Amino acid sequence: MPLTSPIERQWYLLTSKPFKDELAEIELEKQGYEVYRPLAQRLRKQRGRLVKKTESLFPRYLFIALNELTDNWSPIRSTRGVNQFVRFGTQPAIVPTDLILNLKHQELALGERAIDLDSFHKGDSVTLTEGPFRGLNGIFMSYDGEERAIILLEILHKQTKLAISPAKLLAA
Repeated sequence: MPLTSPIERQWYLLTSKPFKDELAEIELEKQGYEVYRPLAQRLRKQRGRLVKKTESLFPRYLFIALNELTDNWSPIRSTRGVNQFVRFGTQPAIVPTDLILNLKHQELALGERAIDLDSFHKGDSVTLTEGPFRGLNGIFMSYDGEERAIILLEILHKQTKLAISPAKLLAA
Protein backbone atom coordinates (compact mmCIF):
# COMPACT_ATOMS: atom_id res chain seq x y z
CA MET A 1 0.00 0.00 0.00
CA PRO A 2 1.49 3.38 -0.96
CA LEU A 3 2.27 5.73 1.88
CA THR A 4 0.26 8.92 2.00
CA SER A 5 1.15 12.28 3.45
CA PRO A 6 0.00 12.78 7.05
CA ILE A 7 -2.95 14.95 6.00
CA GLU A 8 -3.98 13.01 2.87
CA ARG A 9 -6.93 10.67 3.18
CA GLN A 10 -8.04 8.03 0.74
CA TRP A 11 -11.41 6.38 0.27
CA TYR A 12 -11.83 2.71 1.08
CA LEU A 13 -14.76 0.37 0.61
CA LEU A 14 -16.51 -1.39 3.48
CA THR A 15 -19.23 -4.02 3.47
CA SER A 16 -21.97 -3.99 6.05
CA LYS A 17 -23.98 -6.79 7.52
CA PRO A 18 -27.24 -7.49 5.62
CA PHE A 19 -29.69 -4.57 5.89
CA LYS A 20 -27.31 -2.74 8.29
CA ASP A 21 -25.61 -0.24 5.96
CA GLU A 22 -27.47 2.72 7.48
CA LEU A 23 -26.63 1.54 11.02
CA ALA A 24 -22.95 1.12 10.04
CA GLU A 25 -22.91 4.65 8.60
CA ILE A 26 -24.43 6.15 11.76
CA GLU A 27 -22.13 4.25 14.12
CA LEU A 28 -18.97 5.11 12.15
CA GLU A 29 -19.93 8.80 12.05
CA LYS A 30 -20.48 8.74 15.83
CA GLN A 31 -16.85 7.64 16.12
CA GLY A 32 -15.72 10.60 14.00
CA TYR A 33 -15.04 8.82 10.71
CA GLU A 34 -15.94 10.45 7.38
CA VAL A 35 -18.35 8.02 5.73
CA TYR A 36 -20.22 8.21 2.45
CA ARG A 37 -23.20 6.04 1.57
CA PRO A 38 -24.70 7.06 -1.79
CA LEU A 39 -28.48 7.04 -1.73
CA ALA A 40 -30.98 6.30 -4.46
CA GLN A 41 -34.68 7.00 -4.81
CA ARG A 42 -36.73 4.19 -6.20
CA LEU A 43 -40.42 3.93 -6.99
CA ARG A 44 -41.98 1.02 -5.09
CA LYS A 45 -45.50 -0.32 -4.99
CA GLN A 46 -47.03 -0.13 -1.53
CA ARG A 47 -50.68 -1.16 -1.12
CA GLY A 48 -51.27 -0.61 -4.83
CA ARG A 49 -49.84 2.90 -4.80
CA LEU A 50 -46.51 4.09 -6.11
CA VAL A 51 -44.31 5.39 -3.28
CA LYS A 52 -40.85 6.92 -3.57
CA LYS A 53 -38.40 5.18 -1.23
CA THR A 54 -34.86 6.28 -0.42
CA GLU A 55 -32.36 3.46 0.00
CA SER A 56 -28.68 2.69 -0.54
CA LEU A 57 -27.48 2.95 -4.13
CA PHE A 58 -25.11 0.06 -3.38
CA PRO A 59 -26.81 -2.09 -0.71
CA ARG A 60 -24.33 -3.40 1.91
CA TYR A 61 -21.51 -1.10 0.73
CA LEU A 62 -20.25 2.22 2.06
CA PHE A 63 -17.14 4.31 1.62
CA ILE A 64 -14.87 5.55 4.39
CA ALA A 65 -12.10 8.19 4.16
CA LEU A 66 -9.00 7.22 6.10
CA ASN A 67 -5.38 8.21 6.46
CA GLU A 68 -3.08 5.21 6.58
CA LEU A 69 -0.78 6.78 9.17
CA THR A 70 -2.91 8.93 11.47
CA ASP A 71 -6.34 7.27 11.63
CA ASN A 72 -7.13 4.41 14.00
CA TRP A 73 -8.46 1.58 11.84
CA SER A 74 -8.88 -1.01 14.60
CA PRO A 75 -12.38 -0.05 15.87
CA ILE A 76 -13.90 -0.09 12.37
CA ARG A 77 -14.44 -3.85 12.00
CA SER A 78 -16.02 -4.14 15.45
CA THR A 79 -18.43 -1.26 14.77
CA ARG A 80 -22.10 -2.26 14.84
CA GLY A 81 -23.33 -2.99 11.32
CA VAL A 82 -19.86 -3.21 9.72
CA ASN A 83 -18.79 -6.52 8.21
CA GLN A 84 -15.31 -5.95 6.75
CA PHE A 85 -13.10 -4.02 4.35
CA VAL A 86 -13.23 -5.03 0.71
CA ARG A 87 -9.73 -6.26 -0.08
CA PHE A 88 -7.59 -7.09 -3.06
CA GLY A 89 -5.32 -9.76 -1.63
CA THR A 90 -4.33 -8.53 1.80
CA GLN A 91 -4.69 -4.81 1.08
CA PRO A 92 -7.93 -2.84 1.55
CA ALA A 93 -9.32 -1.67 -1.80
CA ILE A 94 -8.67 2.02 -2.49
CA VAL A 95 -11.53 3.79 -4.25
CA PRO A 96 -10.60 6.66 -6.59
CA THR A 97 -11.55 10.03 -5.12
CA ASP A 98 -12.92 11.02 -8.55
CA LEU A 99 -15.55 8.29 -8.25
CA ILE A 100 -16.71 9.60 -4.86
CA LEU A 101 -16.79 13.19 -6.14
CA ASN A 102 -18.79 12.09 -9.21
CA LEU A 103 -21.39 10.29 -7.08
CA LYS A 104 -21.73 13.30 -4.78
CA HIS A 105 -22.03 15.61 -7.79
CA GLN A 106 -24.86 13.51 -9.23
CA GLU A 107 -26.73 13.70 -5.93
CA LEU A 108 -26.31 17.49 -5.75
CA ALA A 109 -27.38 17.94 -9.39
CA LEU A 110 -30.73 16.38 -8.52
CA GLY A 111 -31.27 18.78 -5.64
CA GLU A 112 -31.63 16.03 -3.08
CA ARG A 113 -29.16 13.69 -1.46
CA ALA A 114 -30.35 10.72 -3.52
CA ILE A 115 -29.87 9.59 -7.10
CA ASP A 116 -33.27 9.06 -8.74
CA LEU A 117 -33.07 5.69 -10.50
CA ASP A 118 -36.64 5.12 -11.62
CA SER A 119 -37.95 8.39 -12.98
CA PHE A 120 -38.89 8.58 -16.60
CA HIS A 121 -37.88 11.58 -18.65
CA LYS A 122 -39.64 13.20 -21.61
CA GLY A 123 -39.04 11.15 -24.74
CA ASP A 124 -38.18 7.89 -22.95
CA SER A 125 -39.60 4.72 -24.51
CA VAL A 126 -41.83 2.83 -22.09
CA THR A 127 -43.78 -0.43 -22.13
CA LEU A 128 -47.14 -0.85 -20.42
CA THR A 129 -47.13 -3.79 -18.01
CA GLU A 130 -50.80 -3.95 -16.98
CA GLY A 131 -54.29 -3.23 -18.26
CA PRO A 132 -55.87 -3.44 -21.71
CA PHE A 133 -52.78 -1.95 -23.42
CA ARG A 134 -50.36 -4.39 -21.78
CA GLY A 135 -47.30 -4.99 -23.93
CA LEU A 136 -47.71 -1.85 -26.04
CA ASN A 137 -44.83 0.60 -26.30
CA GLY A 138 -45.27 4.32 -25.85
CA ILE A 139 -43.35 7.54 -25.33
CA PHE A 140 -43.22 9.13 -21.89
CA MET A 141 -44.38 12.77 -21.99
CA SER A 142 -44.67 14.02 -18.40
CA TYR A 143 -45.91 13.39 -14.88
CA ASP A 144 -49.36 14.60 -13.94
CA GLY A 145 -49.08 14.83 -10.17
CA GLU A 146 -47.50 12.04 -8.13
CA GLU A 147 -49.77 9.21 -9.24
CA ARG A 148 -50.12 9.65 -13.01
CA ALA A 149 -47.81 9.67 -16.01
CA ILE A 150 -48.83 10.96 -19.44
CA ILE A 151 -47.63 8.79 -22.30
CA LEU A 152 -48.19 8.81 -26.06
CA LEU A 153 -49.45 5.59 -27.60
CA GLU A 154 -49.99 4.86 -31.25
CA ILE A 155 -53.42 3.25 -31.54
CA LEU A 156 -54.90 2.62 -34.99
CA HIS A 157 -52.22 4.82 -36.60
CA LYS A 158 -53.13 7.77 -34.39
CA GLN A 159 -51.10 9.30 -31.52
CA THR A 160 -53.19 9.10 -28.35
CA LYS A 161 -52.36 10.52 -24.91
CA LEU A 162 -52.93 8.17 -21.99
CA ALA A 163 -52.77 8.95 -18.26
CA ILE A 164 -51.53 5.91 -16.35
CA SER A 165 -49.89 5.02 -13.06
CA PRO A 166 -46.08 5.02 -13.43
CA ALA A 167 -46.13 1.71 -11.54
CA LYS A 168 -47.61 0.18 -14.71
CA LEU A 169 -44.69 1.31 -16.87
CA LEU A 170 -41.27 -0.13 -17.58
CA ALA A 171 -38.43 1.48 -19.46
CA ALA A 172 -38.39 -0.08 -22.93
